[in-house]
Amino acid sequence: MPLKLGEKATSFELPDTGGHFYSLEETQGEKLLVFYKTTCPTCQLTLPFVEKLYRLYGDRVSVWGIAQDPDHAVENFSKTYRLTFPQLIDYPDYGVSADYDVQVVPTLYFINSGGFVEFVSSSFVKREILKLNELLASLIGLEPEDIFKGHNVPELKPG
Repeated sequence: MPLKLGEKATSFELPDTGGHFYSLEETQGEKLLVFYKTTCPTCQLTLPFVEKLYRLYGDRVSVWGIAQDPDHAVENFSKTYRLTFPQLIDYPDYGVSADYDVQVVPTLYFINSGGFVEFVSSSFVKREILKLNELLASLIGLEPEDIFKGHNVPELKPG
């Protein structure tokens, strides 16, 4: 089972595709972590909507993709899906994925400023992504934008 709501998030440090390291413990504020594989069709559906969340709330919330693939695959995926938020590499040992007990990709975690898991979702569940959007908008005091506008998305797509 993935980490549960209210649990303390496990600290980690991972490099991005350029070799710059990101530390959960040293990064202040809220964080959205998205564990994924580049070859996963459900991840291919989900990550562009995470990009929309990043564009809406990335100045207030750190958004990190945590890829279970080598650098070159992640760079190609980022270009294909026009991802602009940091892509961290948890390959080849999947140490952070194991620490977070990620069994299905994508798995999303929202970690509050106190370091505790406030939201977790696995696979693509439209109502859960909408709930995350509402949570992020509430941090800023805004009404959530419709991130699915113009897109025909399923209610559920298992990972």
